[in-house]
Amino acid sequence: MLTVHLLGHAHVTYNNRPVPLSAKAVALITYLTIEKLPQHRERLADLLWNTPEARKNLRVELARIRSAGLNLFPLSRQLLYLENVETDLNGWLSQLGGDLDQAGLAQWLSTLRGVPLSGLEDLGSPAFQEWTDHQRWVLTEQTEEVLARAYRQFQRAGKGWGTRAIAARAEALGFIHPGEFLMEDAGLDLPETAAAGLPAALPVSLPVPAPPTAGRPDLDPPVRDTPVIDGPLHFRVPEREAALRESLKRAAHAPQVLVLHGPTGSGKSYEAGRALTESGWLTLQISNSRAGRLIVATLAQALLAYPFFPTPAGDGGGEQPVSPDAGLSEPSGNQFASGQTSSGQTSSIQTLQGVLLRPGSLEEDVVKVATVLATVPRPVAIVLDHAHNGPVELASVLEFLLNVPSAAPRALVMLSRTPPSQAPLCRALLRRFGAAQSSVTQSSVAQALVLEVAPLSLGSVVQALGAQSAYRSNPGWGDADLYARAAVLVQRSGGNALHLLSLLQENEPEQGDGAGRLPPAGHLPSAMCDTYLGEIDGWPAPLRDALSSLSVIQGDFSFGLAGSFPEVARRGMTPAALLREALERRALVETEPASALSWPTFGPVGDAASGEPCYRFRAEGLRTALSGQLPQTERQELRRHLMAELEASQPGLALYYAERAGAEADAERLRAAYRSRLPAGSPLLRPLQSVTSDQIRPVQIRTAQIRPAQMLSAPALIAPLTRPVPEPRRRPVSASPAVSWQGYLLSWEQGGWLGILSQGRYGHPHTLRVHLPIPANLRGAPTLTLRLVWRLDVFHAGHELGPSQMAFPLRFSVPGADGAQVLTPDAPGDYTEEGQRQRVNADVTLGAWMQHELHFNMAGQAAERLDLQVRALDLALTIGELSLNGHAILPLTAAPERPGVAGNQDSQPLPQSLAVRH
Repeated sequence: MLTVHLLGHAHVTYNNRPVPLSAKAVALITYLTIEKLPQHRERLADLLWNTPEARKNLRVELARIRSAGLNLFPLSRQLLYLENVETDLNGWLSQLGGDLDQAGLAQWLSTLRGVPLSGLEDLGSPAFQEWTDHQRWVLTEQTEEVLARAYRQFQRAGKGWGTRAIAARAEALGFIHPGEFLMEDAGLDLPETAAAGLPAALPVSLPVPAPPTAGRPDLDPPVRDTPVIDGPLHFRVPEREAALRESLKRAAHAPQVLVLHGPTGSGKSYEAGRALTESGWLTLQISNSRAGRLIVATLAQALLAYPFFPTPAGDGGGEQPVSPDAGLSEPSGNQFASGQTSSGQTSSIQTLQGVLLRPGSLEEDVVKVATVLATVPRPVAIVLDHAHNGPVELASVLEFLLNVPSAAPRALVMLSRTPPSQAPLCRALLRRFGAAQSSVTQSSVAQALVLEVAPLSLGSVVQALGAQSAYRSNPGWGDADLYARAAVLVQRSGGNALHLLSLLQENEPEQGDGAGRLPPAGHLPSAMCDTYLGEIDGWPAPLRDALSSLSVIQGDFSFGLAGSFPEVARRGMTPAALLREALERRALVETEPASALSWPTFGPVGDAASGEPCYRFRAEGLRTALSGQLPQTERQELRRHLMAELEASQPGLALYYAERAGAEADAERLRAAYRSRLPAGSPLLRPLQSVTSDQIRPVQIRTAQIRPAQMLSAPALIAPLTRPVPEPRRRPVSASPAVSWQGYLLSWEQGGWLGILSQGRYGHPHTLRVHLPIPANLRGAPTLTLRLVWRLDVFHAGHELGPSQMAFPLRFSVPGADGAQVLTPDAPGDYTEEGQRQRVNADVTLGAWMQHELHFNMAGQAAERLDLQVRALDLALTIGELSLNGHAILPLTAAPERPGVAGNQDSQPLPQSLAVRH
């Protein structure tokens, strides 16, 4: 059996043995295999040889094929075609049906050896090169879809080794990470394999279409990233959804450019697709944003799949659906592949078929597709995925497609993993579509909208879970439990929609399981690991290896500490080059200055003190994934290096590295040095007291001894209060996007509540400070009474890392008062910090609403502000009510305006702190 190999370097085998053929011979056989229809010798000669002697060269190549032992083409035949030919794609698809073990999966993945149709790039005429590019795009799309389905199968079976292997192979070959399809609508799943009716061979030149919606043949295909867990799960962000709808409405007056940016899994595709579907737009999805030719081919193929082009009245007298197969192959005689006669095709269909099968110059084909696009009677949105990878040269192509006068509104939706300031294509189009004058309204109509898809708020997750029957009908998931579990999920996922859904899938409540299951502290689901590993695999090898070395560092680090690593650990990269490339790729971020935040807008207060900038990994999961790339011996060696570097400045952290490296003698010396640096009376000098037994459900926790290193998170520690505190009242205030500062996320939740979560970076926590101005009529009061209703759902102090200051979930202080008030479940007793008395309130539990009343004696001092402070490694808390001497501060009566949260916005440019390092 002759087999043509398409999934990698193109070649031919006969009975599983390679056949020695020239590149032109392989190209000829590959073309005939994919096209399937008979092709005339003259046309094949012109395709493969752009010379006057093309026909002679074809005869020579056919003779070489015969001499290689392949008697495929009779000498007298003018129309060449192939019969009884297999492809490695067909065999690859048929092998997925069984239950693959690790060896079987490895063999299945080994079929993918590189970019499809490699080796055919520079052969033949420009027309053949365009055909190769288009077929490579089609094969890539189909391969990505199959890998995504295989990924989901292994994930549903709980086989993490399978998802990791699939993701690693996909990313290594430059395909989209399969985890990005996790939130895909079920309608986009490919048909099941042979056991469920998949034919032995799929057409090579068309990705398998989604099944049509009953009764609505003109509906858009489902959009990727639709979260489905026991039914649709929708995390509402009303302000962002409203901004998208308004921008689409403005398209009636002028074409719109919308940029949605956020990390992988944040839900960009889902939000854009939902807004477009609800508004009745036709969505044309483009996955490859690197080449204008592929964009044009994708648009032409997508337009052929929709029934907008009428057939003549003689064929039925009305609009007849056009098969998506209409654009797949060239007509043979009087028949098209779809079975319709050539006379029944409109000029638009013929134009699109010509773009696909007989491409001209890029400029000519752009004009053709734009002309056809302008005749579509529905609003059309071009959705460009991975816009951060698009070259700036594509801006002219996309601008022309938008600006051609059309019969209906037009929009370009760009989905980017980076802010527009770091995406050249987005930046160029935003400059060109600033604003335009509408002749209809005679007013300025904005043409550009930039929206950051920020982390999910706690309120949106509570609302989404509460709407699900799986949680609403479970007797153990009451409102309090639901809120606590949502807080744990948001904190451990960082508000990333993909990661949160992955946590839910692994820990959703089972029938009869009233308590449900909680993700263990520090556990990363396979989808989260695969997302990070896929990103890492896409980096250059020197950068990936150098960042793996830096990932041994816990928490923030300076330029000097990064530069102290041996050159072999930095893989030969200079410290400046390493940090700059890592910042550009968003592997690292520059830490915010140690400034307090204003109330209620959360803007920095005053000028930050100048000092050496510090850096940290963007996410703890990314750091952990990088660290896992290092051999254990190398990690231990780097920990010993860090121990020596930090001994003088941070002996507590040096002690942590020494203990992890197994350096017992050094650990004893550093332990003494650490304790000698702590101030007298510091709670860190003695073992922390555990949570008292009356704060813990005996049925859930059998012992009150909780190690200080353990993360405390509700609902494992839900205490039945003797006097339950009702949920605070809510105001008609919508939730607002979170503000990230010094490792914390601050957001105004639904109802005017304040939510604070840490982002879980494993290192010494910063102290978050928020300044609340005291009302003028209270500034002369001798005593201030603070009343608050709040809840704490996650708390991890991080004392095992040897900090110099005590951690706490919440602290209030008034400058000039007799002391600060600390709220913590650790119960260390009162202590002194930086000369100020710290009064500890130990009646703090987790997973339930609490009420506290705190008193500040001013001793004749004027009170101007109240300081809210947080210092914790892992944290999730919510403040529902806050009042000072009866003057209500929370809940808010109206959401504060924060410029730049939505609308025409841009993110801060890349930090310039490295400019002086070169």
